[in-house]
Amino acid sequence: MNRKNSQKGYALLIVTMAISVISVLVQIFIVSSQNELSSVKTEADRIKARHISYSVLEITKLFLKVQSKFLDNNAMLSQMGLDMEQFLPMLLPIFFGDTAMVSSFVGTDTVGLGMKEGQGTGGLESMHAEEGKINLNCAISDSNIEQLNTNLTALFVSRRYDELFGRILSDSDTLDRTQQVGALIDFIDLDQSGIAGGDEDGYYRSLPEPYSSKNNLLDSTEEIRLIRGVDDIFWVNFGNSLTVYGGCKVNLCAVKTDNWQLVAGIIAASAKEITHPVINDPVKLKMLATTIAPQIPGICKDPNTFAQAVANPGVASNVMAGMLGVSVDEMSDLGGDGVNDAEVQGVELDQGKLAKIVTSGAKRFYRLKVFGVAGKAKHRINSVWDQKVVSTSTGKTGGFVYWREE
Repeated sequence: MNRKNSQKGYALLIVTMAISVISVLVQIFIVSSQNELSSVKTEADRIKARHISYSVLEITKLFLKVQSKFLDNNAMLSQMGLDMEQFLPMLLPIFFGDTAMVSSFVGTDTVGLGMKEGQGTGGLESMHAEEGKINLNCAISDSNIEQLNTNLTALFVSRRYDELFGRILSDSDTLDRTQQVGALIDFIDLDQSGIAGGDEDGYYRSLPEPYSSKNNLLDSTEEIRLIRGVDDIFWVNFGNSLTVYGGCKVNLCAVKTDNWQLVAGIIAASAKEITHPVINDPVKLKMLATTIAPQIPGICKDPNTFAQAVANPGVASNVMAGMLGVSVDEMSDLGGDGVNDAEVQGVELDQGKLAKIVTSGAKRFYRLKVFGVAGKAKHRINSVWDQKVVSTSTGKTGGFVYWREE
């Protein structure tokens, strides 16, 4: 009798252990299934976000085609300065915004427009033309090096940068303005000797992970960060004014309205009197540049108009106000940094110098930063679109010359 009870006890123990093991296995299976399901959903969101960002670029390309085929080729529209850079931020939400928001914006129910709940969203983080900057790749041609040298020197000329060019770099050395200009040009030009003499690769070979000067065209603006002296401090001050795309003249119509540093550089490089008190006074030069920069869209079509505005800063507001159809007082209320035109001293520009530095006209290279969002996943694409490049495979005009996903 005791033996039977003992056997029953063993059987109960075995059953209990079996149930416990099965419970653990089931729990492991459930957790594993949940993790796999979560992983699948996350990957699905990533794929969806990536394709939404692709779609944003495709729609953007469509509007840029309209820009190149109609707006740029229509004299009246071109003179008005109409550009998709102004309209795309308002147009894209119609395709990728929330359906309810789109309906509210349009004022009626929309069919097939906007993104339904749960589909995700996408948009344009930023868009600007690259030609409104100084193209460092011009160092590849001996005929352009002198002008590039002049442009870079003018960009750095303000006394407000004295401490920047006197700081100690990572190699425990310093670079003055002339040496920094030389470093930028030497990294790209075809020869192996530095502008100031010596071996231009000596610094780069001394690094923990050595490399050599490119001595060729840079493929992207990111490569500028490889050049000696181009650290975070330098990039914050001047990165917005440097590029590797476009021609060797700055397209005035592509200069960003908040890039007063480049405008100040253009004024300094083309001033009729290089000893002008405004050029040598960092406060006055900034006041003039910050007055002119927001007016760029209205005075960029003709370099002569730009020069007149710089010589008589009050004229800039009149020109812009006339284009917008408002009074000068109303123009002041629309924006600006609080600088009164009457307080700003102008600078007379040398038309010959200015003509060597700037040009105007249709924009060609656009930097497009787009994103797609689905669930918790976000996909970004940083690209540069060339309006005039011809695809060797399709023969079509327009294509990407830079592409980076993250």
